[in-house]
Amino acid sequence: MMADTGDSGIGLRPWLILLNDFCHDLFTGLWFGSFITMAVMRHKAGQPGLDAGQQALMAELVSLFSWLTIAMLGCIIATGVFRFFYYRDWDGVHNRAVKKRLLIIKHAVLGTSFLVGTILVAIWSWHG
Repeated sequence: MMADTGDSGIGLRPWLILLNDFCHDLFTGLWFGSFITMAVMRHKAGQPGLDAGQQALMAELVSLFSWLTIAMLGCIIATGVFRFFYYRDWDGVHNRAVKKRLLIIKHAVLGTSFLVGTILVAIWSWHG
């Protein structure tokens, strides 16, 4: 049982498409959550009253979340590329214009947040 994926000409099983969609959304949420966690930890690390051991732990956690954030960004890109090549018009043609407009807006907002977030992660990880 193969699903028609539109103009790509390649049939994929529906469960594989749905699994990729779930993973793409999950990785996006994990990326954003890791970024927010790092921001909160950096704020807390800057407060007075932390001893050297607590500061070392905080630095280690920020480093861990930095790598998690970068890994999630890689997973988002990989599942997004999969969607780009194999997930064409699966909903049908009646939603094409609305879906295209919303995807452009979504990717503009997320692309900006990925760019700014990744720059901040790099600054915090290697210069913070």
